[in-house]
Amino acid sequence: MDLMILLVVLITLYLAFGIGSNDETMSSVVGSGSLSLNKAVLWGGLLASLGCIFLSKNVGKNIGSSLFSAELQIEYDVWMMFAIILSTSTWLVFASKTGAPISTTHSVVGSVIGVAFMWSFIPGNDFLYSLNWIKLGQIALGWILSPILGLITASLMQKFVHNFMTRKWKKDGIIGFLEIEVLEKKFRLILLFFISVTQLSRGGNDSANAIGIYYGLIENGDIPQNLEVLIKILIGCMIALGLILIGRNVIKNVGGSLIEMRPSDAFAIESSNAIVVLTCTLLGLPISGSHVLIFAIIGSGLSKGEKPNWKSLKKMILAWIVTFPAAAILSAAIYLGLILIF
Repeated sequence: MDLMILLVVLITLYLAFGIGSNDETMSSVVGSGSLSLNKAVLWGGLLASLGCIFLSKNVGKNIGSSLFSAELQIEYDVWMMFAIILSTSTWLVFASKTGAPISTTHSVVGSVIGVAFMWSFIPGNDFLYSLNWIKLGQIALGWILSPILGLITASLMQKFVHNFMTRKWKKDGIIGFLEIEVLEKKFRLILLFFISVTQLSRGGNDSANAIGIYYGLIENGDIPQNLEVLIKILIGCMIALGLILIGRNVIKNVGGSLIEMRPSDAFAIESSNAIVVLTCTLLGLPISGSHVLIFAIIGSGLSKGEKPNWKSLKKMILAWIVTFPAAAILSAAIYLGLILIF
């Protein structure tokens, strides 16, 4: 392994740290009081690293340089890779410091487009022929459908919870405060199962943005095949570290800012979130776990007749909108700087 490949490995570990720092999956267990923030980030970090090791392969092979057209893939070099990794990582860490839940996949795609745009200024190149528009279209479709599915599924699950409580009341005649507390404790246990499934799935889906780079290097023979497992473990550890050290800001912001949550509400949110994220991960579809979770929270609230905290929601949506151009501009600037210097 030459020095340049080693540098790519180190920078990609920085990307993994950024991915972990913006993982808000555990927010519903914190918001509902089911786990303390410290316990949530430790448990979430462990599960995210395991998801990276065991569930990242399908998505990892479906993202990365394949977003470029066949023409640009021929010219794809280490400077393009550096620009994509550095811009994505930097934007993720910056957003996480502010507590804003953004999309890792949005950041990666924005960075890829920024590099393609800058490449198109080279004489003889054309931006329209620089990207794999079919692949981008498939990813964009996932961005649209997955949050909608999260909202609808969470709304239905919330109705199920409401009907369950109603039937319990009719059967027992009356439910007092103590009876409600007993039921909420039961939901808390079920919630912990579903959020564990979600965190595993999210770890596999998000980490693929970093793992995908290694699959390209392995296929090109730049990294030995037998290092694949070790690389996944290192990526998983960095994701866990990012979640534990910085991700608590995003978890705290999402968990308590949109709607009031009981363990039964969090169960409705996380069961639907687990279904959507796990299905997409197993199918190899890169999605935004942040968007799915936020829309699931909104769906749960609407089903109860609660309006979301529009002030907090507007801030999150603004962060989503800004992510795409910010990552693109940052990657274009970094790529321009690298080719001018080297």
